[in-house]
Amino acid sequence: MRIMKECMVAGLLIGGGVLVGCANPSTQNEASVTEESDSKTETFTYTKFDLPLANKVYMGDMDAKHEIVFVFDYSCPWCKEWIDQVLPVVEERFISSGEAIYKGQPLVLLNQDSQYMANVDYHVEKHNPDDYYDVQKQLSQDFEHADWATDDYVDAVSKQFGLVGVEQLTSEEGIEVGIQNSRAYTRDMGVEYVPTVYVDGIKLFDSFNVDEIADMMNGNLSEGDVIEVDRSE
Repeated sequence: MRIMKECMVAGLLIGGGVLVGCANPSTQNEASVTEESDSKTETFTYTKFDLPLANKVYMGDMDAKHEIVFVFDYSCPWCKEWIDQVLPVVEERFISSGEAIYKGQPLVLLNQDSQYMANVDYHVEKHNPDDYYDVQKQLSQDFEHADWATDDYVDAVSKQFGLVGVEQLTSEEGIEVGIQNSRAYTRDMGVEYVPTVYVDGIKLFDSFNVDEIADMMNGNLSEGDVIEVDRSE
């Protein structure tokens, strides 16, 4: 049984507030129990979603056949771990090879820092798209920085990358966009936890399993496939 590294979504954004818990559960909560409640076997169905990312800035070759989407929250430590450890492998195996493009979509799920950083992310993508993914990596990497998610921190990052000024990066224009995105993904796109990864719109079972990404891209897995999940030790 694998140990899941996820921040579980306990509720939806209501107004400007957040109802979410962050945990490291040992079971896959999006799977459905196939027998009685004490059954050790669950199933997971690979489901395709129409992700609203047609105009999203992407990393990779525009002629790539596949699309990998990483949905995350800037305040989620497991999301930081994914960016630190899994994204470099994804870049080497699938992006640099021209097989897939990559899109990273932050949501506002966990706390006010999530909202602040998703808003900054929105403005970087809008005003400095060429620097977008370098900045996204930096924002995640600095998660434990003392000034993280403050105007002083954003000002320093802006100067580091030559971005627009901190006033533009922190204007409230992107806040409502972030909230609406989060509602849409949790309500309509199957997001029950972060990080969540999709390949060609199909939600994966294990966000940290790079081989699962490969299996989806090469046809070993496809929409509608069902796998059994053993919850026992």
